[in-house]
Amino acid sequence: MSGSWVVVMTKPNFEKIAVANLTQQGFDCYAPRFKQTRPDKTTVIKPLFPRYIFTLIDKFWYCIRGTRGVSYVLMGDKGPAQVPARVIDQIRSREDSEGLYMLDKKEDRFHKGDHVKVTEGPLVDKLLIYEG
Repeated sequence: MSGSWVVVMTKPNFEKIAVANLTQQGFDCYAPRFKQTRPDKTTVIKPLFPRYIFTLIDKFWYCIRGTRGVSYVLMGDKGPAQVPARVIDQIRSREDSEGLYMLDKKEDRFHKGDHVKVTEGPLVDKLLIYEG
């Protein structure tokens, strides 16, 4: 693939529509997604970067701005702001077999019943008990 990756901002919740329309125009698009489990145990697939997609451009790009679902192209000093291909490769390297970005499973920092001290906000310097 030759060309440069650029960032395209979509209208709210229009990532899929923008990708479909840009793909139909011959652009290669990448919209990373991840799987989220809600508290009610249902699973949803969400954009990793809501309202942002990556589009590979070669020479022409002006038509991207008028594409259904697109708000605008992020610009730099000399045209569209470019994203290094290695950044896209790094994001893709963290995808599973379904093409979904794998979020890090972090160990809980606190456990139920731990005593914590608030460091900022309206409860600063208060001692509290962590409930979850």
